[in-house]
Amino acid sequence: MTRAPNPLILVLALMAPLAALPQPAPPPDPWATSFQPQPFHRMAEAVTARYDGRLVAAETRPPRPAERAAGVELIYEFRLLTTQRNILNIRVDARTGRFLEVAGRGQLEARRAPRTQD
Repeated sequence: MTRAPNPLILVLALMAPLAALPQPAPPPDPWATSFQPQPFHRMAEAVTARYDGRLVAAETRPPRPAERAAGVELIYEFRLLTTQRNILNIRVDARTGRFLEVAGRGQLEARRAPRTQD
């Protein structure tokens, strides 16, 4: 008496050659390829070029609802200790480098004069 072959084993035996075929690469994530933030150190240099003081903290943050509605995808947030010992909280668009908000006392006193091109 011979046993009938197990159908599961037959299916697996037929599918084994298919597993060896190269699999197509997954499509690229559009957000990963379209979002190009500015280098963090370059934005820190822009902050210290605009305001006189010392950076004491820096981090990335998600945008606030109003910022997101304006197309902002990521925020670089800096805390700067001014020479007058005030703290400025500075929010910069990570993609464009645009200053979005500067909050704190002594903003005008800490503001550096714009550099002129000779």
